[in-house]
Amino acid sequence: MTSESKTIDRLESVAPPTIEEPALRQKPFEVVVFNRDPELRIFLDKALVLGNVSITNCVSREEVESTLHSGACNLILVGIDSPETMELLSNVVRSPTQTPVVAVARRATPELVREVMKSGVADFLFGSMDVRSVLPRLLSVLEAGRTSSAPVDESLEIATTVSGSVTTNKPEDVNGTSSVEDCPIISCSNVMQRVIETAETVAPTQSTVLIQGESGTGKEVIAKHVHRRSTRGGRPFVEVNCGALPDNLLESQLFGHERGSFTGAVQRQIGLFEVADKSTIFLDEIGEMSPDMQVKLLRVLQFREFRRIGGSHVTKVDVRVIAATNKDLMEEVKAGNFRADLFYRINVICLAIPPLRDRVEEIPRLVEFFAQRLTEERQMASKMFSEEAVQKLQKYRWTGNVRELENAVERLLLLGKGDTITGGDVEEHLDGTREPKMDRVFAPTLTLDEVKKIHIANVLRVNEGNKMKTARMLKINVKTLYNLIKNLNIET
Repeated sequence: MTSESKTIDRLESVAPPTIEEPALRQKPFEVVVFNRDPELRIFLDKALVLGNVSITNCVSREEVESTLHSGACNLILVGIDSPETMELLSNVVRSPTQTPVVAVARRATPELVREVMKSGVADFLFGSMDVRSVLPRLLSVLEAGRTSSAPVDESLEIATTVSGSVTTNKPEDVNGTSSVEDCPIISCSNVMQRVIETAETVAPTQSTVLIQGESGTGKEVIAKHVHRRSTRGGRPFVEVNCGALPDNLLESQLFGHERGSFTGAVQRQIGLFEVADKSTIFLDEIGEMSPDMQVKLLRVLQFREFRRIGGSHVTKVDVRVIAATNKDLMEEVKAGNFRADLFYRINVICLAIPPLRDRVEEIPRLVEFFAQRLTEERQMASKMFSEEAVQKLQKYRWTGNVRELENAVERLLLLGKGDTITGGDVEEHLDGTREPKMDRVFAPTLTLDEVKKIHIANVLRVNEGNKMKTARMLKINVKTLYNLIKNLNIET
């Protein structure tokens, strides 16, 4: 029995999600499935049946096109396994009937994801899938198709507190431009370019995204970047700091409460999950969430439904979740501080943002950007940074990352002498406040893994990437070298 068969068999033991939408029972949606993978087709059939959806399986592209032109379906599922199916996908998407199309694949490369999403599909399901995640996404596409002609209510109002905020993107943001307030991504390193490329690849999908990185690396900037380039980019971006409030207040902020549900609840309050309906919610510092709140959040992520505090009505929402943390959640799971089931629920797409010390080549552009922005916002005197000053800034470890660098630039602009910030200014105003420099490879502040990474990368560079020569110089075998390159994430 194949691993895929075992996965599908295990799904039979999972309790089906409840579908409480009366319209689904009264008039089932009609879905056409074209998938030449029998096991995957069986899995999709099981998922759709749970949602009271009528299914028509087609075995040829002629059947698909015939059914499409008859106007007898609400959604088409196309399995991607060859150039021929990609051609069929493009033809179906361009059909005058404008029937929503969802692509499906067992596995997908970033190039395939980009090609599929550019074709205009409503969603792309790939990788590990289960009924509880696939069914809500398909029903979301079906409901969107049903109500696409309805006017969108943009008059969302909410009282912003310290734990949550709503950012509305301007139309130009959706088209890819960013204002200064949106904090555009300043990047020129290969490692950061790969993060951005992955973010832009998954942005048009509905997949949950987990962003990991040290404090100050720009997790919120990446989250907004994903939102602006998604199909939800024109709607509010809702931000929640999960570590800013105690559990009772955080629960009220996320899910809302009814009047009189607790002392001080003098009126009904709409939760941020409800505000983020048809949009994106950003759960910042999710690693700080208590175990009790993790349980409550898990159900929302599984079924996209919740009850307000003190209420009995189940509220369903169509929300894309982006979470961020400065902790290693896998280590937190092992330590028992974070639920494993919640971790696997949010870890669909993981974006790991490297610290600034691993991408020092970006510092010159960041310094220029921060200096220009601070000059405009604070009406400060315009100053240039000399090449020597920038080189000295590149030698600091920046444990506070980009945020710390921005504060350092502001300090130098305020205290620097003359119209140009010199290397002397950097030494005078920063040396006493920054951590030791990275002048030497074996600086005492470096970890053992950092020393290994730097040394192996340097030897690889000397040998122009030749791993056999590098292994001989390091006096290790090639297999060990490959393992080190992989484990230490060394660019080759």
